[in-house]
Order: sequence, then structure tokens, then C-alpha cells
Amino acid sequence: MLEKQNHLCAAIETAQIVTIKKNDEEDYSFKLYAFGERGTFIDPELIAEITENLSKNITKYFPSFDYVVSPEPGGHTWGMLTAYRLHKPINILRLSTQDNQTAADSIKRETAYNENYINFAGFKRGDKVLLVDDVISSGGTIYAIVQQLRTLGVEVTGIQVILVKGENYKTMKIDLAVPIRYLAKI
Repeated sequence: MLEKQNHLCAAIETAQIVTIKKNDEEDYSFKLYAFGERGTFIDPELIAEITENLSKNITKYFPSFDYVVSPEPGGHTWGMLTAYRLHKPINILRLSTQDNQTAADSIKRETAYNENYINFAGFKRGDKVLLVDDVISSGGTIYAIVQQLRTLGVEVTGIQVILVKGENYKTMKIDLAVPIRYLAKI
């Protein structure tokens, strides 16, 4: 963990647990991080702290990439702030509840509590990108994104997240052969 992360540590420690209905038979307990995909209210101090530390980490560990790639719903906020801070372009991976794109443009994403489609647009073969997201838990979203980017001929130079949960990220680093950096780990 980087220095001076008092607000991030507090946000992790005080996050509420909510129950999300996956379907008629299944519920899922979800930790509601202010900085994550279902977070809603973020203090300016937390925004500044996370953006500053993401930017520092990226500058230190990922000096060479063409642009930032970040998925909705949790990563795109931090991808935009970081891209702005680093003066880099960003390509936001938009979510849809329907597969209304061609096979090359869209992949199905299943999480522990829902499913949707990630739309890929604006990529060119040979692009070098840095993937910025909020949380790695099981890693399913990251695996799917990296595999699709590789199918499109895009090189993922690294993955930067705010939080990793558990040890799955270690296996991901090996499986994907891509460095993964994070600000906090639980």
C-alpha cells in the first residue's frame, strides 16, 4: 500500500455490506465501497487521494502505454481521472444489458450477481494500453477484458486497480503475463 492513504483505508474499513438479488432464488452479499461500482457518494478527499496515488503508481510502474482503458461501472471514473492527470487518452468500455454489437465488439460479462455485455470500440491492432479498474475480486472481468483486447490485437502493458481482494490477482499475473499493481489489499 502507498503512503498517505488514510481516506482509502477508512473507506475500505467502513464499507457497508448490502444484499443484491442475483435472481429469484439467489442473493449475493456485496461490500459497498464508496470508490467501487455501486458506490455513490465519494468525498473530495478520497477522490484526490485515490487519483494521486493511482497516478503515482502508474508513472512509476507503467511508463509506456498509448492510452488508458477502463470498464464501466466501477473503473471508468478512476480511469478518466487518472488519464486526465497523466494527459493520456482513455477508451471506456461501456456496458449494455443486450448484446447489440458484432461478436468482435461485445463480450458477455458474468459476475457473482449479474450479467451484461462489455462493448469494445475504437481499438486498433498494435495499440498498447493500461487497464485501470476499481477492484479485483475473482478476476473474471479482468480476464475477459484482457482476452478480448488480445483478440483485437491490443497489447495490455499492465493492470492498475485500487483494491485487490484475496490472492486471485497473483494467479492472474501469471496466467495473463501482465503486471498488476494495486493501492490496497484485503
